[in-house]
Amino acid sequence: MYGYNILLKLGATPKQLLAVTQDDFSLSAIIKESITKDDQGQTQRTVTGHDATFSVAGLATNEKGNLVRLTRDEILELSLKKGSEAIIDFAYSFEGGAIVTGKAIITGYNESSAASVDQDPTYGLNLQTTGDLTYTAA
Repeated sequence: MYGYNILLKLGATPKQLLAVTQDDFSLSAIIKESITKDDQGQTQRTVTGHDATFSVAGLATNEKGNLVRLTRDEILELSLKKGSEAIIDFAYSFEGGAIVTGKAIITGYNESSAASVDQDPTYGLNLQTTGDLTYTAA
């Protein structure tokens, strides 16, 4: 993966998102706190997992039959899934660096089209992870 890349899996094939202009990735530790007499009333914190959210913005070009990039129609289709079909595999990497993989749910999708002929329509996609994340060093 090159640059700021997110791969989503549609069917059996992982694909990059088409015409990405910006993406954001946020990782947070899930903390369990406890206070016991053994700890003399001092709060103890343990990391039990991680939660990640990410968002993607791009140009909403509707390229047909692209084998390596998700088109606008495919992104919209993924956004409308329900139940277990709504859980999709993802991979996130930053310009040749480590890769974070896992499963995510699309929590939001939006499109915007400008009145100007010179401006391309855009899309925005928000995702939240579900389950464990896997870190693979570069």
